[in-house]
Amino acid sequence: MAKRLVFVLILLITNLLGFSQNPTQDSIAPKKPSPTPPQPIDSTFVTYNAYPFDSIFLNASKVVDTLTFHAAEFDYLQHGNTIYSTLSNTGMAHKSMRFNYLHQAGFDMTLPAFSALMQNESNMLSYQSVLPYSEIRYLMTAGDLEQHFHVRFGRQVTPRLLISFAFDTDYAPATFINNKTINNAFWVNAKYITQSERYGVGAYWYRNKLEMGENGGIVNDENYISHTESDNSVIPVNLNNGTNFIISSGIGFEQYFNLLSKKTVKIKKETSPIEIDSVLPLPATNDSLTIDTLALDSLAIDTLSLDSIKSTITQEVVQETKDRKFTLGRICHSFSYLNNKLYYNETSPSAAFYRPFDTLLNTTKTTDTTLVRAIRNTLKWSSLGYKKYNDDIPFYVYAGVNHGFYTVKHFDYLENETTLSRNYNQLSVNGGIIVNLFKSTRITGQGELVTLGYQIGDFDLKGQWKQFLGTTAKNFGFATFNAEIKRQSANWFEESYTSNHFRWENDFKASTYLTFDLRYNYKSYCIGLKQTTVSNLIYFGTDARPTQSDDMFSIREAYLSFYQNLWRFEFEGFASLQKSSNEEVMHLPLLLGQLRIGYSQPIFHKVATLHPSITVRYFTKYYADAYMPATRTFYLQNEVEIGNFPFIDLAISLKVKKAHIFFVYSNMFLLTGNYNSFIAPHYPMRDSKIFIGINWRLFN
Repeated sequence: MAKRLVFVLILLITNLLGFSQNPTQDSIAPKKPSPTPPQPIDSTFVTYNAYPFDSIFLNASKVVDTLTFHAAEFDYLQHGNTIYSTLSNTGMAHKSMRFNYLHQAGFDMTLPAFSALMQNESNMLSYQSVLPYSEIRYLMTAGDLEQHFHVRFGRQVTPRLLISFAFDTDYAPATFINNKTINNAFWVNAKYITQSERYGVGAYWYRNKLEMGENGGIVNDENYISHTESDNSVIPVNLNNGTNFIISSGIGFEQYFNLLSKKTVKIKKETSPIEIDSVLPLPATNDSLTIDTLALDSLAIDTLSLDSIKSTITQEVVQETKDRKFTLGRICHSFSYLNNKLYYNETSPSAAFYRPFDTLLNTTKTTDTTLVRAIRNTLKWSSLGYKKYNDDIPFYVYAGVNHGFYTVKHFDYLENETTLSRNYNQLSVNGGIIVNLFKSTRITGQGELVTLGYQIGDFDLKGQWKQFLGTTAKNFGFATFNAEIKRQSANWFEESYTSNHFRWENDFKASTYLTFDLRYNYKSYCIGLKQTTVSNLIYFGTDARPTQSDDMFSIREAYLSFYQNLWRFEFEGFASLQKSSNEEVMHLPLLLGQLRIGYSQPIFHKVATLHPSITVRYFTKYYADAYMPATRTFYLQNEVEIGNFPFIDLAISLKVKKAHIFFVYSNMFLLTGNYNSFIAPHYPMRDSKIFIGINWRLFN
């Protein structure tokens, strides 16, 4: 009953906000992007940018995807051109099967195993719409009452104030023992720009709360593969009482100030006297020529005979304004406070699952606690002024400094309390440049260097060359070459950690990463080659503890992605072919990919559209990394192979005006009797289910 009341209240608040809107044109809403959106839209035009102000001024706004083709995408892990290894249920830990390195330069606040679930300042959006924009999605299953409720909202409160927020709640009861998830996320941001556009300020707040049952996977894979027992809830699992509880939150603001005003004013002035020898016409009301009356009074003459007199007049210049042709740029400042709370609880710490690892500090109960807090301040100068660009700024440069103060705390089993563990200070400098040449070449570079404190000497340098091919009349796409070199020291977690099941102190060398990525885009097609060379890789070995490889090795990848509509058919997919030169420390599937095919059929005299689609995901067999719940990390294993199984989802969507009603039958290949559908070692992909949902966009 309480959940229904919350649902009704959110709907009422959203609609009240929408109907109270004054649909005045937004003075800072970006113009419709000049490039054609990569995919057509089929509803009211709504755009968005990333949260930072620079995104509004530097990049073309993106178009909200309203395609029926994507209406049935309900899983976070279905977005993006990759396949994730995960844990039998929605909203669990995951790892991309394509090689990527998620850790950022400097002190790392990310949680890589939950990156697709986390809402934060890096992925929150700012909607730009003259009318209030609302999107509501509700999804459920008939059998186990799995429910998902998502809200997106953006509105223009005043012509210069924008507010956007999102709320997600996901409840997925377990089909296997101790595999339930209850995840909630909320973010809100606001932006205000003064009428002169000289000053702008934005603020945000977000909070993620993840609660997950951790069962360590099933004990014997054959119990599931043989399907002698159709009820998954009776299949034995490794852990019956393990739980992970994560709260990740943050608050912050940013502001900018243009060093010069937007306009320049010509000051009113008078010229030196002018003598004329002609008949003076009667002046008009706003004539800029006036007769010097003192000179006329000193002459006792008939004013009608002015043609015989030289009269003295002055010329008055009216005030006028002009846009500046140059700017001194702007000063930007941002502040953020971030807080990660990580809890792992286990009432049976002596279970066989934990025995290969460290000896227990407490044999009766595990109450691992890790608290990580960050305070960051960034000050930078950039050459941006008042003008907004659609990815075509002729020249842009910035330079800045960032200071961070960080605190890490662990639970002390000897003192039986959470005690202060470590404090870190870090100072880094950063800068970047964008140059557009000849309307066809775009060169971008950016870098960051840690100059003082923790991880001193670490750096991250990125560069891009983007070359447009052909002319406006005959466009042949564009080629992009990306290069990145990064030096990354071990992060706080890899260096030192203390818990009931794991303890380590490490002194690792810094790792280096060199990446080259060459790709070609034509319309909605992309093909590319990528190579990453790594030395001194830090990874989690077969003992689920961090270790380091002294070798240098490479990961090479060829990839493609595409979208194509043909008559009423739509096709979308991606594929990746990748190979590691050191398969002892880097396990990857040789091939992975996804293909989705849809068909649109207007019905009821074109009042509605019926859209069936089928999605197939596949990856070849490989030794996927195993998952350790106690540390929330994936680690190397050489015993179990997964893969060579097609994951097939069938969806039917019905579009009626702005609403999409959809039905999804997931993992339908299980109907063939093949149950070797593992998505991670000892974790089968979720069973076949029927999902029923609605996605409704409102414009008030």
